[in-house]
Amino acid sequence: MHTLEYSIGICVTALTLTISAGAQPKTVTWTGWFSDSQCALARAASGTFTATNPDCAKRCIQNGSAPAFISEQAQAVFTVKDYPGVADDLGFRVEVVAKVDEAAKTLSIKKVTRLSEVVLACQRPRKAAAKE
Repeated sequence: MHTLEYSIGICVTALTLTISAGAQPKTVTWTGWFSDSQCALARAASGTFTATNPDCAKRCIQNGSAPAFISEQAQAVFTVKDYPGVADDLGFRVEVVAKVDEAAKTLSIKKVTRLSEVVLACQRPRKAAAKE
């Protein structure tokens, strides 16, 4: 009986070590947008992984919503850790170099490069109506 308990204990320990080793943060280079977690997660729930309104995101972050990153490559939303410049980069498509913890869904930002300014559909100038 002790042999069976010992064998089960060894297997559980090995499995735990394997799972924890696989959960180590890795460095990634992704493109996407900064937002607040509330708006980003709501859009992600419907399968939309695009920019959110930067003015709205800024207000939500100021009111306590966690800053988030919407990743084009991962098609996922990650809570941003250790990056106080999120508010300055709202409204831009960016490239980030970051350590990602996929299990915790967090990013620790190491570098941000602005790629382009976000132009939302509601911000595009309307075409003038054609005169007949």
